[in-house]
Amino acid sequence: MLFPMLSIALLGPFLGGEGCAPRSIEDPVTVLADPDETSSRHAAAMRMLEATTEPQDTSRALKRMIVADGYSVDVREMAFDRMRIIDPEGLQRLLEIQMPKIDAIQWRERLCEIIAAEPWIDMTPTLIRAWARPMPNWVEDPKDRPERLALIAMYGEDRLADVLVQVMLDADPVVAANLRARCWELLVAEGQRDRVVELLERSDVPPRDGMFRDLRTISERTGIIPANREEIIWARTLCRPENSGFLDAAAAACDRVPESRRPALELRDLGVLVAAMRLDPGLLDEDEAALYADLRGSVDVDGRRLYSANFTGWNATHTERLRDVRRKLDWGDLLAIRIAVESLGIEAVRGHLFRYAERDMLDESTEYGGVISVDDQGRIEVLEFKPRLRRGDNRFEATQEMFDAAYTGVFHFHNHAQEYDNRDYAGPHMGDFAYAEATRANCLVFTFIDSRTINADFYRHGGVVVDLGTFQRPD
Repeated sequence: MLFPMLSIALLGPFLGGEGCAPRSIEDPVTVLADPDETSSRHAAAMRMLEATTEPQDTSRALKRMIVADGYSVDVREMAFDRMRIIDPEGLQRLLEIQMPKIDAIQWRERLCEIIAAEPWIDMTPTLIRAWARPMPNWVEDPKDRPERLALIAMYGEDRLADVLVQVMLDADPVVAANLRARCWELLVAEGQRDRVVELLERSDVPPRDGMFRDLRTISERTGIIPANREEIIWARTLCRPENSGFLDAAAAACDRVPESRRPALELRDLGVLVAAMRLDPGLLDEDEAALYADLRGSVDVDGRRLYSANFTGWNATHTERLRDVRRKLDWGDLLAIRIAVESLGIEAVRGHLFRYAERDMLDESTEYGGVISVDDQGRIEVLEFKPRLRRGDNRFEATQEMFDAAYTGVFHFHNHAQEYDNRDYAGPHMGDFAYAEATRANCLVFTFIDSRTINADFYRHGGVVVDLGTFQRPD
């Protein structure tokens, strides 16, 4: 009996003593700024803040809780509820800007539920912007995105495409150009390509509507419908006066392509078609079987060693051997790979790439990258571009100048040249695949295997990658 009594006696000073007394809140702003505080203290601090400070200060503190990292969902929702009462217009403006950027997944899902339950119709454009922003590995099926489900709850699934079309048509062509591009992108992703084609063919295009005017031009001249926001920018850039010569050449090349192949063409194929016309117009007459047979003999020889990036720790696998990827490749892919291999067979081109990789290896602040193109005289060009930002030796940030050059080029490229023996990084990695997914460009990556050998990989959206083999430094 001594032991239980002793336990009670020892615990006595702690029960109801000073250790359990609620801590006083001296500065509510400090408490609200700390995500690690308890929900009850956050709630108390919110009440104190409203009673003791200016409304603008209260609103500022609540906005931070709604969008900053680290806060729990219940705390964010408390701040959201208070903002709806004291500053509803400020809350709407905050969400319009910040909701597409919120990476706290559970809170973003809860926001969608709140918006749909009301329903908060004015937030429709914000839901569209947020839905269009890629969130890799968030949901397995894109149709389960919470923003999409919120719009369905508000309007019905059978009206989802109508809502996207109406928002796109109602939005200001200049002020809301990004929103309109996102609506277009989502319509294509939802399988409504025929709907956007119909819009281009039938809609009256006002003088201020540059997007519809340019996309109609691209569609009429090439038959291509852009798939996402980046491709819309790409298409519109091709319609600029300075690119009229390239667009004329691209349209002529498309006319030469057999009718059966044209529906599969994408914007990334235009540079390939023009390059083929400038290098050897006969390339456009080769069918898939001939292109594939030629590549099998050059890049997929039995027994050739395959170098690939190390994906240890990532839930990802990528097949790089041509024969294993064949079913994913279309005629345009095979033609692009053919041009890449033939370009790397030119000593002057390889020499430039090796010298560029050497400079890259010495610069530990960034990777180097650029564009490979074919000029109007049929010469291969390796165009170098400085990075937009320097964020470390395993990252390349492309500039707008590089994108402008790539719109009429053939390949985006960058180096994996941190050291001569860099074979563990031979090929595109997760960030590179995300880049290809967003830009929908044809891409190449060059990796040092040793001081005299570079490995080349072709990759594009959809996680498609083909190891092109190794290439030697010219003597």
